[in-house]
Amino acid sequence: MEREPSWIDEIRADLGEAPVERFLSRAGGMRLYVPGTRLADSLLVTLAGRDIARWISARYAGEYLDVPSGRAQAREGLKQALREAPDTPVNELANRFGVTARRVLQVKAELAEEEEPPLLQVMRKASSE
Repeated sequence: MEREPSWIDEIRADLGEAPVERFLSRAGGMRLYVPGTRLADSLLVTLAGRDIARWISARYAGEYLDVPSGRAQAREGLKQALREAPDTPVNELANRFGVTARRVLQVKAELAEEEEPPLLQVMRKASSE
């Protein structure tokens, strides 16, 4: 998953940051069934609480929902931070996102590869052969 699902952004806007972060820390990485009825007895209510479970159920009843993991969120946050401010010190980013400086450099290199113009990729490949 490249970007945090938009439903996370929506639920944060509607219900606030703290309950959503609690839910993500409890259920991150899980695939949950979203019941339309009998919500009170569901795993979703246990992990998310009543308000978040109602919000999710109103939109996704009868479906399975993939909850993004904290690790995926941190990775995406790091990528976003590098895109917005590529000159931010590596140690500062490592501290902010709870990763090593080496991981920051790896992500920085991945982004550089992804965003490199196609002609440059072809030239780089040809020169390494």
